[in-house]
Amino acid sequence: MNMRQMKIEVLLLAGGLLLPTFSGMAAPIEANSKIKEVMVYATGAMVNRTANVNVKSGTTEVKIPLLTPLLDQTSVQVGVKNSQVTLASINYDVEVPNRKQISKEVTTLTKRSALLRDSIDMMVAKRGVLDSERELILKSNNIGGDNGFTAPTLQGIASYLRKDLNEIIVQQYDYQRKIQKCQEELTLNEQKMNLLYEKQMEPMSFLTVKLESSQATNCELEILYFVKNAAWMPFYEARIAKNDTKLHLIQKAYVSQASKEKWENVALLLSQNDPSRSNEKPELGKYVIPEGYYVGRNESTKSSQNQFVKVLGVVRDKKGPLKGALITSGEDRKTQSDENGYYELLVPKKSTVKYAFSGYANTTSMATGDNVAVKNVFMQSGNSNVIEAKSDYNYNNYLAQNRVVQVSPKERSLGSGTMMDIPQMEIRNHVENTPGLNTIPEDGADHEIMVKDLSIDAEYNYFAVPKLSKDVYLVASIPNWKKLDLLDGSVKLFLNNMFLGESFINARQTEDTLNLSIGKDKDLAVERKDLRTYSSKNLIKTSGKVEREWMITVKNNKSTSAKITIEDQFPVSTDNDIKVVLMDNGGAEVDEKEGKLTWKLNLKAGEKRELKFSYSVKSKKDITVD
Repeated sequence: MNMRQMKIEVLLLAGGLLLPTFSGMAAPIEANSKIKEVMVYATGAMVNRTANVNVKSGTTEVKIPLLTPLLDQTSVQVGVKNSQVTLASINYDVEVPNRKQISKEVTTLTKRSALLRDSIDMMVAKRGVLDSERELILKSNNIGGDNGFTAPTLQGIASYLRKDLNEIIVQQYDYQRKIQKCQEELTLNEQKMNLLYEKQMEPMSFLTVKLESSQATNCELEILYFVKNAAWMPFYEARIAKNDTKLHLIQKAYVSQASKEKWENVALLLSQNDPSRSNEKPELGKYVIPEGYYVGRNESTKSSQNQFVKVLGVVRDKKGPLKGALITSGEDRKTQSDENGYYELLVPKKSTVKYAFSGYANTTSMATGDNVAVKNVFMQSGNSNVIEAKSDYNYNNYLAQNRVVQVSPKERSLGSGTMMDIPQMEIRNHVENTPGLNTIPEDGADHEIMVKDLSIDAEYNYFAVPKLSKDVYLVASIPNWKKLDLLDGSVKLFLNNMFLGESFINARQTEDTLNLSIGKDKDLAVERKDLRTYSSKNLIKTSGKVEREWMITVKNNKSTSAKITIEDQFPVSTDNDIKVVLMDNGGAEVDEKEGKLTWKLNLKAGEKRELKFSYSVKSKKDITVD
């Protein structure tokens, strides 16, 4: 994407409208392109393709096929990396690249199905004749007349009838077996055709580029476009090892895409930006009350969008494709299906498309989609229906589940071997290059890639909030963390290659020091007790003064010393009729504004410490005091 480093003529598909098809020129030459680089955003991706083209003197048309049908037309750019070649215009369209092969296979299946139906009809007719013969024989119970037959004669007649009936039964069974076999093959053929129509009718985009040159030459084209069905999410691995004072923070990313293109051995760039959101400044309008509405308010929206969609597919009945089906939209847009039942029609978005064929019920559908909509039509005399291919519904639904969820630290204990120091991580706020080349399948699933491995200095301390939890947590504190340019993300924690659980980095906090919670250490104990005796945990007074006194006990059961920060609180009043007095802070650092008490202790191995604090609350109102 070094387009500023050379002379490049660039043309964009402004407004996303399809340009007129070129006429009066030779068929365009095809130039296969390859994805070179992909910039993945929080939602969406900018794809960078390159193609080599031999340009003749004068005007050359080049077709660049096999692009995703999900690209945003308004984002298409084409650059020419040759100062002797000028880019004149671009035409965007869609096609079904394998339609001829599909048509060939459908034709073969249709002919075979017709032959099978004829065979079934013939065998059903012959079986009907046998049914009639059998019925005639069974009804011939008076062939001897009034005089009857002698025993030998009757025996011979019975033997003859039995032989004839046996032959009929054998033939009937044979026809039934053949009919069943033909019916099974016919059903299989219909399933194959359904698969061809509904699964393999995959449209792809293509560009037709007009180039002008004063002489024959070779040039490289750079094609860029945006697709929305892609995303990435950062996550980290924090690894701590004995005898290593550094915190090793490995930055990784989950990358997913369902763009209907292969990202194979491409350079990946990861960006925090979201180009799908408008950059236009919103404008305030007049806010009218009590009606509660706005006058002249301008909501910021994305202004340029493609207003047309190409609807394509196959019209058929139970026997196969229908030639001559009429497809219309409005009064001026119409087409007919060809001998393979195929049709395509460019219509305005959200317009109604009608399908009609003599002898069958009409049906309609709405033209929805970004560039193309596949709508296969099954015609019947009673109720025709449209089968629409949902190209990106599953992926959009997957993204809507909000993969980037802030998770709380899992309830994991660290064990007695926990060390006192742990490090932290980094990402970037703009664009991050990933090492090497990566392959991301188009399955819409998360695929893990490596970004960078950081070795960070961190301070390790234990923290406890005994009012909320009886556990002591090991926390890595990273000063000046803003220079690391981190993003929100989950952190997988490893101690000596043993998985401990997950934590979370909140990169939006304003503190100068970032605290990364590692987990619990069961070799440190903390307890909080109320030193006064009450009938309930909360003391309720209708008026007067309430005094509370608490004692926090913390003990280090480790064989080494440990730095522990204890946090507690006292109430803060926002009412002039309620007065709070901190009577004894127990030697803690006091934040009067927040009502926060902090003790920073350095406990020796086996040492126990008791911390007491008390406060009073005077009020004329009914209050509850913890």
